[in-house]
Amino acid sequence: MTVQYRSYLDNPVNVEGALNESEQWHAFQCLLPPRAAVADAFLTRGVSPLLRDLQATGELSGWSFTRQSSRVVNLHLLGRAPRLLAARLAGLCAAVGAEGPVHAPHLSAPPARDPRLVGVAVDLIGMTPGRQARLAAAVDLAMVAAVRSCPAVRNGAEPTTSVGLTVLPGARWQRISAALATERHPLTCWSRLLDACRGTPGYDGAMTFDLVHLLHNQLGLSPRDEQRVHADLIRTLSRRRTGPRHSTRSHLSVLHPGAVRPKR
Repeated sequence: MTVQYRSYLDNPVNVEGALNESEQWHAFQCLLPPRAAVADAFLTRGVSPLLRDLQATGELSGWSFTRQSSRVVNLHLLGRAPRLLAARLAGLCAAVGAEGPVHAPHLSAPPARDPRLVGVAVDLIGMTPGRQARLAAAVDLAMVAAVRSCPAVRNGAEPTTSVGLTVLPGARWQRISAALATERHPLTCWSRLLDACRGTPGYDGAMTFDLVHLLHNQLGLSPRDEQRVHADLIRTLSRRRTGPRHSTRSHLSVLHPGAVRPKR
């Protein structure tokens, strides 16, 4: 199944609001060595600092990324000079033994262009070097989205507290609530982004989970990993404090949401 992204973040208040006629999105593919840790370091210690500096000097107006596989990272850059941007990236690729960057005009703009979304992904990647921690972060992202977007899950309670959240396990939601109470935790930024999206004209709650899928892709989850995350979330939301509400095998029919595709 292929998800066709319609990002409700594409509006005048996002990064494209300041787009001038000479700027456009350029996509570059980087083929990295076959180790997930290399791709993580490439993004957090190489690409992110470099592109932040280029934004500060005006060479770049925005950026995002998707992962085509564990080895292929697609960088989406909003700027005026694709050859100069490619030259900037070439040093990073050489440093980690990667092939590229290869200009990929067929990719064009990223599925979602809000710069806050990239910050959430990069920060969580840096915080979760281990596989289990990464999968737990992916579940947390989906759970915050469910609580923010689904009144039935909240049972009328405020999403920032555990009071009244009778369908959520206390220990897990207390940990998430503690993160949401901090000022700069990635989950706090994610929660605020979802709040802003709900006030956007034309908002559709289902689009929230397109963004969850995009974040999972940016975290480097494989299709099988993402299926596990969805199954974990379904099992979690299917339990009451006194025990399971449904069969624990009810998650087996969950379908993978599809590949991340560029916005058409």
